[in-house]
Amino acid sequence: MKIILEAICGSHAYGLDTPESDIDLKGIFVAPTIEILSLHKPKETIDKTDPDICYHEIEKFIRLALKANPTILEILFLDKYEILTSEAQLLIDNRSLFLSNTVYKSYGGYAIAQARKLNRRGDSWDVGMKNRYAKHARHCFRLLDQGKQLLETGTLDVKVKNREELFQLGNLNPEQMVDKFELVFKEFDKVKSILPDNPDYEKINQILLTIRRNNYDPTM
Repeated sequence: MKIILEAICGSHAYGLDTPESDIDLKGIFVAPTIEILSLHKPKETIDKTDPDICYHEIEKFIRLALKANPTILEILFLDKYEILTSEAQLLIDNRSLFLSNTVYKSYGGYAIAQARKLNRRGDSWDVGMKNRYAKHARHCFRLLDQGKQLLETGTLDVKVKNREELFQLGNLNPEQMVDKFELVFKEFDKVKSILPDNPDYEKINQILLTIRRNNYDPTM
């Protein structure tokens, strides 16, 4: 396994970490091309815990990024990396090729799913679960903020600029939270996008083929 990118993601990357926050490492690896061509396919994802680590094989990473998966797409917009090879840099240099109006569905849909979880948790809300509830709320509203930025500008600041505002969400009760989310989501749904309707599949495919050629060793 050849790791081409590794980065600290999650709350530390968002600037929303607290003393209790765990380190969340995500990355991209490239399987030898000879294995990709064989009957014995390598694993597409490697997960570990303590610390939390998740690496995706480059083809899977690309498939998810093309769908504008929020936790995948943001990896191409981080401020710093623990590991960054020239192959990973190729992805970052061409990250705009992955962007499309799918962001409406991916970021908006993900935020709605999180809001529904908030709503369910609200049915049994109490002081003891306030911290978990607040963290969930921050996640939900951050998604809408960042999806809006992608649609309007074609770029992304992974580290939030409104940390205190997001932490203040923890002071809202479930009813107030739902009302605020509905208002913010209506604004998100009206955003005028500068993105194309589809990502540039052909150019991204050429990047993948270049990386595959670089990792082909017929002697293996």
